[in-house]
Amino acid sequence: MSAATGFSDELTCEAPGIGHNGGPVFECPIPAIFQPFLQPARFKVSYGGRGSSKTRTVITILVNNVLYSGWRVVCFRELMEAIAESSYQEIVEEIERRNLGAYFDITKTEISCPSSGGVFKFSGIRASSKRLQNQKLKGFSNFDAAFIDEGESITKESWNALIPTMRKSGSEIFVCFNPASPLDFIYQAFVTDPIYPAELHGRPYSIVLKVNYTDNPFFPQELADDAALMEASDPELFRHVYLGEPVADNALAIIKPAWIEASIDAHLHIPDFPMGGGKIGGMDISGGVEGDVIAPKSNDPNALAWRYGCILSGLEEWHDDSPNKAAAYAHPIVMREGLDTLHIDDIGVGASVKGEFERLEAEANPPRKTAYIGWTASESPLEPDREYQPGKTHGDMFANLKAQGWGTLADRFRNTWQARNGLPYDPDQLISIPLGLPAKLRTKLQGELSQPRRESVNGRMKVEGKKSLKQRGFPSHNLADAVVMAYAKVDEGVAAWFL
Repeated sequence: MSAATGFSDELTCEAPGIGHNGGPVFECPIPAIFQPFLQPARFKVSYGGRGSSKTRTVITILVNNVLYSGWRVVCFRELMEAIAESSYQEIVEEIERRNLGAYFDITKTEISCPSSGGVFKFSGIRASSKRLQNQKLKGFSNFDAAFIDEGESITKESWNALIPTMRKSGSEIFVCFNPASPLDFIYQAFVTDPIYPAELHGRPYSIVLKVNYTDNPFFPQELADDAALMEASDPELFRHVYLGEPVADNALAIIKPAWIEASIDAHLHIPDFPMGGGKIGGMDISGGVEGDVIAPKSNDPNALAWRYGCILSGLEEWHDDSPNKAAAYAHPIVMREGLDTLHIDDIGVGASVKGEFERLEAEANPPRKTAYIGWTASESPLEPDREYQPGKTHGDMFANLKAQGWGTLADRFRNTWQARNGLPYDPDQLISIPLGLPAKLRTKLQGELSQPRRESVNGRMKVEGKKSLKQRGFPSHNLADAVVMAYAKVDEGVAAWFL
């Protein structure tokens, strides 16, 4: 059966959803640019920016082929530690959106169509960053299609292991990606220097489409507004995020230097800058964890930062020969500044610091009830189901708590830049770095904030690791990490225990 089965002849811009009288939707529109994907071909690759409907359209095509033609489809990621890191949820949403639940059995590990014999399965190509899942890959040799979303992360080694796996006659490989770097293997293999011909034996063989939000008739107004603001505030990032252009290394900084400059004394330049608010601090402990390696000794200093509402109120750096001594140094500052909450880097060597603070607090006279909250950078984002932007949750956007902290702090800096440049902004999400802070520490902080690069894991943001920074000649960003923790969202449920 043709891959075109189940698609309406005319494209309409009505939001696809419930059919007539609440029935199932068997025929559905797709953006016109994807029409070439409705013919057989070995490779079907779509790349471009956010809001282009790449993933959703490919899933629409695959759901139709599973439903009508009994296709067996495996959905791959480079690494997949849990089903939540796959395309599983998007497929479930497509089935629900079209009221097709009666035709599919949805379990925690796969999605099948009993009437046709079709199925969706999910797998990582690698078991770890160092080991391919060769035996598991062989189990998909009789499948009709593979779908690789977030394909920018696929390495050449993984690709070379995958291709021989999909050996069934007529099998197809779908890839969707937003280019991260011009050096990405997938970008080079299909865009820069294609390794497959467009046609073979007189038939389409490799169909490559560049697709952007301008090609999506269902593009929501909320994302259109976000795109316009980003284009005005950071054209380079806009070209990457919304136009699908790979970025040069110097454009990968999570926080742009121009945004940081705009935050200097911002509270004196923005008329409705909010004054007052919670007194919240962050403390980064010297040493820490890089990968699986604990670094109990380090030349890095300890760092403490605190804010009063949106204004960064203080910075401190010092060396100590143990984490508990670092807590003893910081505790009088916490008391003097009257902090309500202190986020503490508690991974690796910092694990004991929270308890030491609580011991010192109990002995203080007079006592002060500060909420000491462990901040484990590698943990999942706080409130992962909370909406980050239309159609994306915090869990969708950020790989871990550290990425969420850096990402949301970057949002504050960008928002402040917009306020200083006459663009729309949120007055509750500003940041000001007073010129009156110690010049040496303030200058160092500005440098540290702009050093780490944005990286991607299965389409979710992560922060460049210390090992990579060191290779580029940059020291650890302890002071910046302390500021990230100071501005991180407070887990109200944990803080309530201290009240």
